[in-house]
Amino acid sequence: MRLTQGTFSFLPDLTDEQIAKQVAYCISKGWAVNIEFTDDPHPRNTY
Repeated sequence: MRLTQGTFSFLPDLTDEQIAKQVAYCISKGWAVNIEFTDDPHPRNTY
């Protein structure tokens, strides 16, 4: 499924390895990381 809404919707689909590298980079910079996951990506289902 291709998401068309949200902060990173402009990015191409990332592989698991690319996602892991992005998360590792954020952690190495000391940034707070929040990862959202849903089976139903409708905008009303966000927190």
